[in-house]
Amino acid sequence: MTDRPPSPSTPATGPTIVDTALEDAIVATTPQLADSIEDSLGCRLNESVFEDLLLELDRHEYVDWVTVTQSGDYVWDLSDSPDRIGEAIADAVVSRLESWLAADN
Repeated sequence: MTDRPPSPSTPATGPTIVDTALEDAIVATTPQLADSIEDSLGCRLNESVFEDLLLELDRHEYVDWVTVTQSGDYVWDLSDSPDRIGEAIADAVVSRLESWLAADN
């Protein structure tokens, strides 16, 4: 008889925890985020377009891509996203105000 590794456990229905460093993180898959937006705003997003947006946000370090599930869904760590996005908006507003004030002088 050949030694075989044990069968994988049944996947959890909630977000996948990738490693112990993410136990307290806010993680979700693209479909979970799309469902949350639909529940909150009442509009359905095209998941492939939404995923492209999330990948672009990851490139600019507003969200963190963590892994891909066995079903092919991206898992995102959103723990620091509100602060990062808020800082980017604040920087843009300050820049606009500075240019507006400079134009008035």
